[in-house]
Amino acid sequence: MIQQKEVIILKIVIFEPHPDDLLMGAGQVIFDWIEQGNYIHIITVTDGRACYRKMEDDKTREALRMTEDEIARERLTEAKKAVDFLDLNPENLHLLKFPDAEAQDYVGNGIRKVVPIIRNTDRILIPSDHNLHEDHQATHDIAIGAAKALQLRNIEYWVYFVPQYGRFNKDSKDKLIIVKISEELRQKLAEWLQIYQSQKRIKNTWKLYTRYLKLTKEFIYGKYKYEDIGKFYNF
Repeated sequence: MIQQKEVIILKIVIFEPHPDDLLMGAGQVIFDWIEQGNYIHIITVTDGRACYRKMEDDKTREALRMTEDEIARERLTEAKKAVDFLDLNPENLHLLKFPDAEAQDYVGNGIRKVVPIIRNTDRILIPSDHNLHEDHQATHDIAIGAAKALQLRNIEYWVYFVPQYGRFNKDSKDKLIIVKISEELRQKLAEWLQIYQSQKRIKNTWKLYTRYLKLTKEFIYGKYKYEDIGKFYNF
């Protein structure tokens, strides 16, 4: 008699600061997590409206004509399209719609909003602490604040960096998980990237994204426990 291996289904909550960080932060693992049958929730913290600010010499004419309200609507629509691309339940996408570039002003409100979402979760995926981008830092603070409010001691805490915003400190060397990027995964990520047409209007950003997805061979995550909070530079 062949003994079948028990399949454990998890509730996983992924935090993305902006409506494209899901790809750059979770894209390397989310397909495996979905294939395993896990219940995936996405929390999108900001509305992405500030993506063209300070980009006068880099954005297209179309971008120059758009208002920030139009940009926010487009980017939130892209977040919904990404969930559809991944064939996830649209009800599991939670749009907080905090103003882009101002998330630090909404950390307390964010904690209150996400507490009921992450209750009874098994794993959360969040941006790193000590993050160069203020919205990514605020997203980390919201997630950890909610986890502390619920005292989520028996779950996994996965940490990621969007590459240009920093890297893991040496004190996390024993916490790191290296995910190799196969050609099949690379093709999926490249197809997924096409959803974010708002980013295509920022020439250097689009070049950075496409080059990164084309050339990178591995992605690094940190995996921590509740007891590790505050004991590591990145957590």
